[in-house]
Amino acid sequence: MKIIQSNKFYALKGGAERYMLELSAWLEAQGHTTLPFAMQHPDNRESPFTEQFVSYVQTESTRSNPWQALRTVGRMVYSLEARRKLATLIAQQKPDLAHIHNIYTQLSPSILDTLKDQHVPVVMTVHDHHLISPQYNIWAVGCGEDYRDVGILKGTLVRYHKNSLAASFIQTAVYKFHRWLKIYEKNVDLFMCPSQYMKRQLVAGGFPQEKIRVNHYGIDPHSIQSRYDHDGYFLFVGRLSEEKGIETIVRAAKLIPDVMFKIVGRGSQMERLHRLAEGLANVEFLGFRMGVELADLYRGAMAVLLPSRVHENFPLAILESMAAGKPVIASHVGGVPEIVEDRVNGLLVNPADLHGWVEAIMRLAYDEELRLSMARAARSTVEQRFQLDDHYRRLMAMYEEVLRSPSFNHEK
Repeated sequence: MKIIQSNKFYALKGGAERYMLELSAWLEAQGHTTLPFAMQHPDNRESPFTEQFVSYVQTESTRSNPWQALRTVGRMVYSLEARRKLATLIAQQKPDLAHIHNIYTQLSPSILDTLKDQHVPVVMTVHDHHLISPQYNIWAVGCGEDYRDVGILKGTLVRYHKNSLAASFIQTAVYKFHRWLKIYEKNVDLFMCPSQYMKRQLVAGGFPQEKIRVNHYGIDPHSIQSRYDHDGYFLFVGRLSEEKGIETIVRAAKLIPDVMFKIVGRGSQMERLHRLAEGLANVEFLGFRMGVELADLYRGAMAVLLPSRVHENFPLAILESMAAGKPVIASHVGGVPEIVEDRVNGLLVNPADLHGWVEAIMRLAYDEELRLSMARAARSTVEQRFQLDDHYRRLMAMYEEVLRSPSFNHEK
């Protein structure tokens, strides 16, 4: 098969890009041809199809350049360039189907109209909440405001997006416009949700249930060596931003000074977190780590922490932790309980309950028998329920479904 893989970036920027790139590599290894379609960007990977990528637009700091700001807003609303270039790619390559990921802002859902016009069936992975909310993340109760149903005026005044009146106005207005068009509902044939949680959110948001399939992400446990002993620390791996809740870890560290914490990652809150942790001998910021070094950090941990303040869809970091033989202490949010079974392979805690976090950490720090039991259960979870091959098998079944089903009416 020839399969378009479309995402705003063709580079490793975040979870959606990682998934898309790894899926593309797997499809190529199975003998399929993948056709990337993205925005031009200096970080993009090389591809013979980059001539058909849409031109670069700036999404940060456009205030000093009104023309650039207008281009960006136009791209967010509806991109004729993206429609034209995708039509050219389709005419040249004649793909069998398209798999869409995060196309917001840099590509726009205009490409869905092109795919519909050209009779190319569409599968879309729902990586975040943006189909049902102007926000990409939805805050957990007690952690922030939920702006799913916010009006344009209120959304503008509360500055929920980038703390900017203009950015909040544009983000809300564009979201409302796309919902009014029902451009996703009409033009996507199957929505692939990584969690039952996200399926429920789409259904509640008015998306047709018959178009939604749940396909949990997977991991290859054979690629990760498990280790059930430890080097005496709790580990966080991720972006250092407000929604990830790392402040909870630092505040817990102040209350249990004899427990060591290692924090891997970088992000917008890095300086603030360093100031908050000033004077704490039991908190170590390690910056960005990857590859063998990161794998060793996972294997050396007593447990991995995921104190998210937003409703996570299906965090791949949990699967990586469990494959390494580590229990996970996580916020009871979103799709997390579909992976972490409380008191079996980890512990679930209210994200706003600092004392609950301290208690959970102390339980695993001081009860080695309990920790070891959860560690073995964690590895068993990925081996029995979240194998990567099973995820790909279900995905290929979805591809076949949209290709053969007469209800989608995609005769060329």
